[in-house]
Amino acid sequence: MNYKIFPLSIAFCTAITLPLISCSDSEIHASDVPELTQSIFVVPEGYYGDPYNDMRYASSDKFYVNINEKIRICGIYAINGEYVSTDKAIPYYITHKWNIDNNEASASSIYYSFDKAGAHEVTFETIDHLGDTLQTKATIYVNTPTTITLQSPANNYNQADGDNEDGIELSWGISGIDPWENSYCTLYASYNEKKIWDSPLGNVECTNSVNLIGELNADVTEKGDTINHSIETSTIYWGIRATIKNETGLFEQTYSDVFNFSTKLKNDGAAIVEIPVVSQFNPFPEKSKLTGAILSAAGDTLSKIAEDKSTTNIQKTLSPQSNIKIVICDAIRTEYGCDSMTINLAPNTKTITDTLYLRDKVKPNLTPVYTDLPTTASIKFVILDNGSGVNGTKVLATINADTVQTKYESNVVSITNTCHKECTLVINAEDYARNKVPNVYWKIKVNGSETKISGPFAKPEDDK
Repeated sequence: MNYKIFPLSIAFCTAITLPLISCSDSEIHASDVPELTQSIFVVPEGYYGDPYNDMRYASSDKFYVNINEKIRICGIYAINGEYVSTDKAIPYYITHKWNIDNNEASASSIYYSFDKAGAHEVTFETIDHLGDTLQTKATIYVNTPTTITLQSPANNYNQADGDNEDGIELSWGISGIDPWENSYCTLYASYNEKKIWDSPLGNVECTNSVNLIGELNADVTEKGDTINHSIETSTIYWGIRATIKNETGLFEQTYSDVFNFSTKLKNDGAAIVEIPVVSQFNPFPEKSKLTGAILSAAGDTLSKIAEDKSTTNIQKTLSPQSNIKIVICDAIRTEYGCDSMTINLAPNTKTITDTLYLRDKVKPNLTPVYTDLPTTASIKFVILDNGSGVNGTKVLATINADTVQTKYESNVVSITNTCHKECTLVINAEDYARNKVPNVYWKIKVNGSETKISGPFAKPEDDK
């Protein structure tokens, strides 16, 4: 903190013919001289108020912020040790300016963000009303974002030795710890994925790896059921939390992703594969029928798939081999099509594959129940969909661009006929997978007591 003393006008008493007389009435004491000081504060960009009146903030020559964090850097004056607003300090200075990384700005406070990590020098410089200079410096340390990357064992690794006499190494990489920061890492591991961050095993150096030693095979499941290790495996979920502190005691915590690895099966070398299948946007998965097959690299059928529900888990025991192809389809709701993947199966392992998704990508279609009907009758269309099903709340009809009353029931939409001569009918609808009906229109022609429906006709490009 720097300061400058501003002297008041001092009068000297002299006499030409008389001895020097007392000047006690004009004597100036040091305590009467106003003292100007200046300090630097850093607050968030949206902060309002005087930071010197807020216990959360203090003047300093060191501040810590994050990359691209929006802040306000404030130059605050004090008169005789008491902070004052910039307006009250105006009589005591002529100009002031900032220099940040050799970039200058003239203001008492500036809004700023740093797009590069590292130490950034900041100078607040004031020229007082006598032409002298005050200069206050600070360093703003911009933190590098911390990231943790789990490395080994690879996620979903399924060949860990459950007896684990030699241990299994857990390793990770970490970046973003700056020279002015201290850090430590905490290892978390659990058989229950949902409880991973409630299960710390201990603190380690962030640059080290650790070995898990001992029995890794759990005896029971999370529900308390006994585990048969000839058909099941123990899966361990793990992750790392890094705690980073700076010299002010402020700290941040960064979490890694969660990885898992599984122990080997205790069987005769066979492999188990579990295949999660999801039928997306299917309100009635029990009304589907899943069919498919597991094929060898040579194209031979290793196992057939037949399930009553399209959203399910399929589990098969197979001989270990490479380039196995899994194909599944919905035999009833054909618009869902098929999905497939290729995997490798190692001996004594249980492999949980990525999820296979059955997706309805087919648009519903429209067809009129009658093309000739009495004018007094409702116009009816069947909305055809053999996938996720028509979403009745999305059915809308317009005649000559005016919305008309509709009723949707059992795949049939009934439309009140408001046409008097020739009109254009547009029906909007979509299925639960958000596939919309084709962008077409229909023509209505009324001739007395008879109405004819013709179409469909493609809409012009501008109407799409």
